[in-house]
Amino acid sequence: MKTNKNNKEIDINEVALTVYVDNEAIGKVRSGEINQIRLDINDDNYRLILENVDGHLLLVVDEMPETFHGCYLYNKGVFPYAIKSTLDFLLLKGEEDYCLTRIIGINTEPGVRFRFQGAGKPSVEDANGDSCIWEAQFEIIPVPSESRHYLMRWNPSISSFTEKDYEACVANMEHGMFRINWSIRDWEEARRGDFFYMMRVGDDKAGIVFSGQFLTDPYPGDDWGGSTKRRMYVDMVCMNPAEPQAGSNISLEKLQKAIPSFEWSRGHSGVLLSNNVTEELEKLM
Repeated sequence: MKTNKNNKEIDINEVALTVYVDNEAIGKVRSGEINQIRLDINDDNYRLILENVDGHLLLVVDEMPETFHGCYLYNKGVFPYAIKSTLDFLLLKGEEDYCLTRIIGINTEPGVRFRFQGAGKPSVEDANGDSCIWEAQFEIIPVPSESRHYLMRWNPSISSFTEKDYEACVANMEHGMFRINWSIRDWEEARRGDFFYMMRVGDDKAGIVFSGQFLTDPYPGDDWGGSTKRRMYVDMVCMNPAEPQAGSNISLEKLQKAIPSFEWSRGHSGVLLSNNVTEELEKLM
């Protein structure tokens, strides 16, 4: 199976973990009723979940041994390993259906604790044991097979989202992402899971600065500018940000040259893009 990461076609088997679920769970993931999947990290799957460097599990705690086979280390309740940096998706498979989901957050916590007595020896459950089976909880959002693409616009000189806000978001990313909410003009067809591109306008750094997915359906809220009118907003997970001081990922000049029929520098935030514009834009990304 192929998918699109950073607008490049890749083999999903290289960046995804397959999880077998029932068809009812897949339906609830698509509807948003389920947005987290919990897995035990154990001898059967730890190599699929944990980072592996030169044949060794990468530990993030200096005083731990360089290599530890299995996921048996309580470490005072602090997760001692690194989740694979290439693990971007969970592929949920049922008997008659499947759903590709993007991982947008990871939490880990100790599960069953026991006393590890050595390789090949039986493990004895112990609430105060020095070893455990860890649990990883993946926050996910479905990747729709058919979705809409929107152009959001950001003018730092007038927006409530300032240049310093953007710098803070990039500096504090988790799993290579950050989250914000944004006003959307063409909201009627927008749905959770749709994709967007953020267009910076109004200065010499104009261009596409990041992209991502909508985490929610549109919802009403007060005007970000302080007027009495109501606006529609979406919560968003943001990926592939340009360095705040470096400008944009795709400059305004490059966009205008490649797709001159579209007005990039002016207009509202949250414009639904046509399929033709989306296809040309993805070629540039």
